[in-house]
Amino acid sequence: MPAAVTLRGIAEHVQGRITVYIIDCGLRAEDKEKIETSFLMRPDITLLFINLPLDSIASSLGPAWARIDMMKCLPAERVIYLDADVLVRKDLRELWNTNLDGHAIAAAPDLWCPMGHDRVPRGEYFNSGVLLLDLVKIRSTLPTLETLCYEMKDAIFWDQDPLNVHFGGDRLWLSLTWNAHGVGTIAKWPDPERQKLPLEQLNDPAIVHFTGAVHPSVQSLLHPYLKPTQAKPWGFAGAPGNPYEKEWWEMLEKTAWKGLRETAEYKETCEKAKIKAWKIAEEEFNRKVDSLKLDDEHMTSADYVIESTCEKPE
Repeated sequence: MPAAVTLRGIAEHVQGRITVYIIDCGLRAEDKEKIETSFLMRPDITLLFINLPLDSIASSLGPAWARIDMMKCLPAERVIYLDADVLVRKDLRELWNTNLDGHAIAAAPDLWCPMGHDRVPRGEYFNSGVLLLDLVKIRSTLPTLETLCYEMKDAIFWDQDPLNVHFGGDRLWLSLTWNAHGVGTIAKWPDPERQKLPLEQLNDPAIVHFTGAVHPSVQSLLHPYLKPTQAKPWGFAGAPGNPYEKEWWEMLEKTAWKGLRETAEYKETCEKAKIKAWKIAEEEFNRKVDSLKLDDEHMTSADYVIESTCEKPE
């Protein structure tokens, strides 16, 4: 369903012939038909569904890793890769015509961790939700990248981490207008590394990327500092703080999923997700209480003395 919004935005804003490949990680025939109905609105648009081989990385590690398999499977030499949770608002020809200047990929900085995190070498770190790819150059080192993916299969941000490790020194920076993620959320949170980025590029972006969970956790919703939380428009919490959430729903109304928001099935799905989020939070709360009780039972009299001397006076 979110992919239909992405594709509809492309069809409305991108001029000229378009060929789109969708990596099929188990789409139902009904959903494929709806996607085609939503996208194939012009005679100069071609849509192809690509099946992954049985020995694909995604078949072993999960659909999130299909982005790596795509680099081998697509019958193309140069592509723009888009996550399914993006809203295309402008023509993409300028992005397509970007001079890679010999680099294998082009990507925008990641707003969540601009300088990476503790599980990857520290340095400038990109978000992989929107990529311009030179597949010819990439394929020359693809076996090394595939091996790295298996070595980093427990990575925090899935394939985005090995992509950064592998292409860290062979990428061209894109403007944030091509991958405007964290708008109204992360971009507002104070952070010295983030403030060094050209955040003004997030204004009136060409592509809005709705990062975050579909259905956020209770903990993230109640976090005292990271507000509003990151989430996707079609989840039970919507995309709080993101000024482009309404545009996403307006684009959905132009697809075969028109009217989804008012259906009993959608409302039931959101309600079940809320209940599940609350149950997970309750279980975590109970585990924390039990662990505190256990810690208390094992405290010595000396521990109590230390604690009492550290208490602040009223």
